[in-house]
Amino acid sequence: MTRKLYYEDAYLKEAKAKVIEIRENALLLDQTIFYPTGGGQPHDRGWINGVEVLDVYKEGDNVWHVVKEPEKFKVGDEVELKIDWDYRYKLMRIHSALHLLEHVLNEVLGYGKWELVGSGMSVEKGRYDIAYPENINKYKQQIIDLFNKYVDEGGEMKIWWEGETRYTQIRDFEVIPCGGTHVRDISEIGHIKKLKRSSIGKGKQRIEIWLEDKA
Repeated sequence: MTRKLYYEDAYLKEAKAKVIEIRENALLLDQTIFYPTGGGQPHDRGWINGVEVLDVYKEGDNVWHVVKEPEKFKVGDEVELKIDWDYRYKLMRIHSALHLLEHVLNEVLGYGKWELVGSGMSVEKGRYDIAYPENINKYKQQIIDLFNKYVDEGGEMKIWWEGETRYTQIRDFEVIPCGGTHVRDISEIGHIKKLKRSSIGKGKQRIEIWLEDKA
């Protein structure tokens, strides 16, 4: 079982690990800071001993790292891990933003009045697909203003485990099960700079958000 350092501290940028198995072009390590693809969040990018990591995936309790030059490694090697922090931090901000957006939609559209039917994220934007009878463009500015107000106020992103399930909660808002990486405080998210609504048919709408750049 791989020790998942990204759960212990999502702000870890570098770490050491040991190679415990090699399978074709993938390395299994005793511990890792690399987040694997899952829960709508893309895998981390980065390097192991300076070799580019092309993919990271979970298999049971193990995290595998697909590397560009697997021939440079052997079982038992002590290796240096380094993630692309700029890339990871953007994903952390976007993922946390989607949790905040869920609460804002509950406030603006009404609790139980809409349904989340899909989601996705990249470093550029976050996406929610929802089922809701009205065109949400009429609430667009209200959503943006309330979201940005909460960002300005700030609030802790609380994370804890109950058995095998990991939960997150912003301030005293909704408790959401989630296995992704998040910022410590929602003030780190930044303002929404753009919100786009589009129809995806059958009473469903797509909401896409872009965040302001952070220094």
